[in-house]
Amino acid sequence: MGISFSVYLDGFKKDITREINVNDNLNLQTFCEYMILSMNGECKHLYQLIINDEFAYLGPGCCVFDFNFEEMMDEDLTVKDLYLEEGDELLLNYDFRCDYDIYIKVESTTDDIFNKDFEVINGKGYGLLEGHHSFFLEDVVDSRKCNPNAYFDVKYNILDFDLDKINYNIDNYLTYKKELVKPKHYLLNVSLLGFEKEIKRKISIDSDISISTLCEAIILSMSGDLEHCYGLKRGKEYLEDEEMSKDINYLELKEGQRFKVIYDYGDNWVFNVRVSKVIEDYGSKRCYVLSGKGYGIVEDCGGEYYLDRIFNDDDNDYNIDEFALDEVNSTIDNRLFSIFNEVSDE
Repeated sequence: MGISFSVYLDGFKKDITREINVNDNLNLQTFCEYMILSMNGECKHLYQLIINDEFAYLGPGCCVFDFNFEEMMDEDLTVKDLYLEEGDELLLNYDFRCDYDIYIKVESTTDDIFNKDFEVINGKGYGLLEGHHSFFLEDVVDSRKCNPNAYFDVKYNILDFDLDKINYNIDNYLTYKKELVKPKHYLLNVSLLGFEKEIKRKISIDSDISISTLCEAIILSMSGDLEHCYGLKRGKEYLEDEEMSKDINYLELKEGQRFKVIYDYGDNWVFNVRVSKVIEDYGSKRCYVLSGKGYGIVEDCGGEYYLDRIFNDDDNDYNIDEFALDEVNSTIDNRLFSIFNEVSDE
């Protein structure tokens, strides 16, 4: 079946619109990425697709926040699986930090298929700007000149619309993506610093999850509950929030490379991470703890200074030498990678 969509980018005084034809056998992830490309995005950030305000499908690398509402996009899911009809409305939210809303409406359907699986037929306006928050764009992009008060130089014209260039980028995206980012998984050695007894984990993790999810998996593997802030530190510098939403490929990890994950800036738990091996192709699971030693951290205990007292107290509920591999992996799966196929009726 062929579907014709009208699309607009929300939040602008001037119209930024697209008319798009799509065949419903198109992979859903590819459909979302093509929509982002149609608005001159580069698909460098996370996204989710909401259908008629009822179902939300999370793109690769996202976490499930509302178990009754959101599900991960299965790699085999196609546009056909959405059962779209004329008048249905979709919202594609792209780059959760910059917050771009792309509204999509089904204008018509046909039993025939189009010559191309995805093609922009017409449009108006340039689109979004990668790396700049949506609310800056009215100041940054002007139809006649750049805003002299902007703190960076921008050379875009909000009225620009290059149909041939957009369709060229879409037609060549999958080839470009395959060449640019090869699937990998990493074997990571993680240790808790500053504690006299050895507490460590060996983790296998795929390259297509976000850096935030990587940090969360490490914290969960060390008995953390994700109730506090965290960050990733390379050398003396922390990653910015925008960088944390990117996938692990952004880190350009190599064997022997080291970085730190900091959790709970009050107790200041520091996990030292070393890349022990980089393996081409994805692993059998997106994230899996292979082995470990020691219990991990104890939430809100006052940090490493107090851990000896906690674990040496006969009345405590913890065993510093305890490590439950199956329980750790179950926690990571349930907290970060669960797939929910139906919206709750409640």
